[in-house]
Amino acid sequence: MQIGEQYPAFHKKTLVVVADHKHAKLFLGEDREFTFLEEVKTTHLHPEAGDRTSMLSSTGGHGAVINEKETIIDEDHLFHALAKDLHIRLEKHEYEDLIIAAGQEVHQLQKLLHHDVNARVLHLIPKLLTEFNGERLLEHLELGQAITEDRS
Repeated sequence: MQIGEQYPAFHKKTLVVVADHKHAKLFLGEDREFTFLEEVKTTHLHPEAGDRTSMLSSTGGHGAVINEKETIIDEDHLFHALAKDLHIRLEKHEYEDLIIAAGQEVHQLQKLLHHDVNARVLHLIPKLLTEFNGERLLEHLELGQAITEDRS
């Protein structure tokens, strides 16, 4: 999509990653173009995959409580796979700069990044933005701050 004039242009090929504990979306910003690349989901199966507690509400609806450990394992697996993918993409020169939004876990993901990938990080955003695409996503990325920050 073409980026509106209300947003700054990307001065370098910038990979934008928005992630939560289940999936990540990758976008590429270059000049005034912002393109969706792909969605990465965890397919990691673990021993406690069926460890859920089912319940019936007073209104007759069904619900389930998922073991919290399941979410932690999935997130860990996703972040490891994502860190590896970002390193491979950097080696292929698919991007020059990187912006990551991954909720409060953004620093957990950063710790897993190869040092060459970490050197490309323009901005870490502690927001969950996976529900947004296109212009709605650009509104939340704090691009002016990210693009003008000095990485020294």
